[in-house]
Amino acid sequence: MKLSVVVDTYEWPQALHAVLGGLADQSDRDFDVVVADDGSGPETAEVVERWGRAFGERLRHVRQTHQEARVARVRNLGAASARGAYLAFLDGDCVPRRHLVGALRRASVSRWFAATYRFDLPRDLTGVVLDEQLPVQRWNAAGWARRLGRRGAGSLWWLTPRDRRRVGREREAELGPPLNNFGFVFLSRADLERVNGYDMRYVDWGGEDHDFAIRLRRSGLRCGWPGPRADLFHLWHESRKDTPLVQGDAQGHGRERPDRGGGRPARAGRRARRGSAERVAGRRVEPVERAGEAKASLGQRRERGG
Repeated sequence: MKLSVVVDTYEWPQALHAVLGGLADQSDRDFDVVVADDGSGPETAEVVERWGRAFGERLRHVRQTHQEARVARVRNLGAASARGAYLAFLDGDCVPRRHLVGALRRASVSRWFAATYRFDLPRDLTGVVLDEQLPVQRWNAAGWARRLGRRGAGSLWWLTPRDRRRVGREREAELGPPLNNFGFVFLSRADLERVNGYDMRYVDWGGEDHDFAIRLRRSGLRCGWPGPRADLFHLWHESRKDTPLVQGDAQGHGRERPDRGGGRPARAGRRARRGSAERVAGRRVEPVERAGEAKASLGQRRERGG
């Protein structure tokens, strides 16, 4: 089964270097990587070029012109360039554990998609990891506990297989990731195209991940966890939240949007052009799901040759 990882990034080459390092160190190497670049400068291209020596033909770099933050569009662009029948979407500030790909391969179950947990690294530890290029993808729970100390060690429960909401377990409840963060998603290409990919009307920060999870569930898919080996280490970065925003999560409950990351400072002023999945002042606004109303579908772009 061919598998691809699409990494979206924007103007944080140091973080991208760490993420590609985690992917290059995977125990299962039968996959390809697409760096989906939202208009970064030449330093990002240089990082991709350097890692090209390790990945060879398994690494591709696609880029769009930067016009605000267009994560949904650049993820679709990356998916159209990927070779796999299964796709994992990964933010460019989240370092994967060393056995991520193997865990995802075991989670490739029909009628399911996967989300996962991530651990938010403290600011000081993020600086050390990036400056010293530490291989965090290889650290186990004991290693993290030594570095975080007694105060931070209690947050490492997600590195152990305690959550029973696994992919394929029909009798268990579906997974709702912490803070309903669907920045990481793993699914088949067929399911991606069935829901017409990410809604490219989402610009600025956030919203596209919730909308995508909602449409996947409405198409009949269930969400599960691939296990602790698929968890992520989120690198700390500044966030800016000018306006409190409450929106519906992927199961229809309202809560505040967290910092989603994605290799860029977060902005609460996200918006969708003509349609979104959100709660504003208690009123639910449903996404427009008809493929014909979208600007372009993933399938249409693939028919035109990407």
